[in-house]
Amino acid sequence: MDEKKYKANNGPANIFWGIFIIILLVFVIDGLINSHRVWTNILYIVFALIFSLSTSIKEYVITELNFIEVRFIVKLFTRKKKIAIGDIIGMKKLKRNQLQIDLIRGFEILRVKESEIDALIAELKDRNPRIKMPEE
Repeated sequence: MDEKKYKANNGPANIFWGIFIIILLVFVIDGLINSHRVWTNILYIVFALIFSLSTSIKEYVITELNFIEVRFIVKLFTRKKKIAIGDIIGMKKLKRNQLQIDLIRGFEILRVKESEIDALIAELKDRNPRIKMPEE
């Protein structure tokens, strides 16, 4: 059995981080022109690039061991967040690309591509038939 992969979709978060990086780039260029705090601004832009890549480019993988893993496509950080499918007690679509997963302790919100959200819901319900989902 192969792992099922679903792409993440952060929606407006990608636009926000893009604007943030452009603003920091303006600070770096201004620092080069006025020759003050150049290295500080370069460190800011590097941090912003790494942070934005780590928060916006990821995928959800349903493994053979019944976990949902949040994997980063850009392998900057190796830590993978695992959500046990057996811990899921309910699911609810918040928006067309957001899925709230109610766990035994707390909840998680996944942002998946709109075209893949129904397949993800079907796969999770197939793996754990106890999952309750309110009718739409």
